[in-house]
Amino acid sequence: MLGVIVLLVLVCLLVVSSLGMLLFSVIQAASGSTALTPTVNASQTAQAGKTTPTPILSPTPLSSAPFYPPNNAPVPALQLPAGHTLIYEEQGGIYLIPSAGGLPQQLVTPGYLYNEAVRPILTPSGQLLYSGTGIWLTNIFSGTITQIAAFASNQVITAMTLSSDGTTIAWSTEAANGNGAIDIYAGSLAAPVKVFEQSSAHCPCFRVFGFLNGAGKQGNNTLLLTDNQQSHVAIQYGLWSLDLTAPPLTALPSLLLPENTTQGPLALAPFSNVLLYSSYEGGVPVPTDNSVPDEVGALTYPNSLDVTTLDGRPLKSDVSHVLLPEQHELLNSAEYHWITTPVFTPDGHNIIYVEFSSLSQPPYDRSSAIFMASISGAGKSLRVGKPQLLLTSTARLVELGGWFSNNILTIYADGAIYALNMHNDSSAMIIRIHTYARIIGAVGTGNV
Repeated sequence: MLGVIVLLVLVCLLVVSSLGMLLFSVIQAASGSTALTPTVNASQTAQAGKTTPTPILSPTPLSSAPFYPPNNAPVPALQLPAGHTLIYEEQGGIYLIPSAGGLPQQLVTPGYLYNEAVRPILTPSGQLLYSGTGIWLTNIFSGTITQIAAFASNQVITAMTLSSDGTTIAWSTEAANGNGAIDIYAGSLAAPVKVFEQSSAHCPCFRVFGFLNGAGKQGNNTLLLTDNQQSHVAIQYGLWSLDLTAPPLTALPSLLLPENTTQGPLALAPFSNVLLYSSYEGGVPVPTDNSVPDEVGALTYPNSLDVTTLDGRPLKSDVSHVLLPEQHELLNSAEYHWITTPVFTPDGHNIIYVEFSSLSQPPYDRSSAIFMASISGAGKSLRVGKPQLLLTSTARLVELGGWFSNNILTIYADGAIYALNMHNDSSAMIIRIHTYARIIGAVGTGNV
């Protein structure tokens, strides 16, 4: 009997214990507490009440381009806009590459011949003019090719230019052996005609330089000429104007800038007749380490920069402003400054150029910097600002190319092509080609 009583007591205690545990679990669940209390050590107690630190953000991507601002601050990486295509040329052909990247594509260009003195031209409508055994106009996207002119086997083209509205072309030719006639053609793309001819034995040996800008068709009525001094390379001294409204082969060139001081034209501003020229040019030692191609190193380079306006009737040069003064008889040849590839901004309000110096001893390597100067007005109201240093470079050969967009300039530097945003100095490498290339320009949509 006693055993039965003990067993009943144990069963009752077990039931009561189970009900208590069940009731405690229900209360915990209702209050949201946990069943176990975590152990807290001393270091965790010390951190109690402190704000959680902000995660470290990824740093702004930096450009690997060989360019540095005056304060040596890191250059941010440029994100190139989509929908643009860069066009450039090498010795073997003309190539294009989209801004999104990828492999370059060689254009089909029948008759094309690389010519150091004659660059292909990108028209305002996005087509490409190129030369060789003749002159062709090609649509780079559709592949449609139109031949503008054909040259005789003993003729070479010495220069080519296009009016700012893209409707009128001009070019000059001469005999390949230098003995014969110098011919200049001009007119619409559909019907150019010979407008001037002379013997190559009587210099100045004219080659075309550009069209005078003007309102409407007036902008295509005056052709600017320079003298190549019987050279097939890009030499241009002096400046003359030729009236295209006169009957063909009747007008004579009128002198604007004499060449007896080795001065010559460099660039004409878009939408105006502000002329950048040099009053003194000279030779620079060709680097012996092959950092500069021979055809580029053998050129003469401006040692000074001057700005004037071509205006009046008869046409003449107006007041000149010295942007960069001439240098003469310096004891150390490495102190000379030389200029290459100056360009105007698309709005014509600034001049950008590469200034370089050359070592006085072999290998005659070059050190380069990019400068910009503002300009405003024209004629007697012309104003030129002091050049401002934009970037220095560790590259041994730096050349400015065409505009990728209104704010982005393309630059060649030691076997690669870069893009530089002029508003914030950000840059990006477009392509590394490991050889010398000349940038023609870019086609795309929108302004950046």
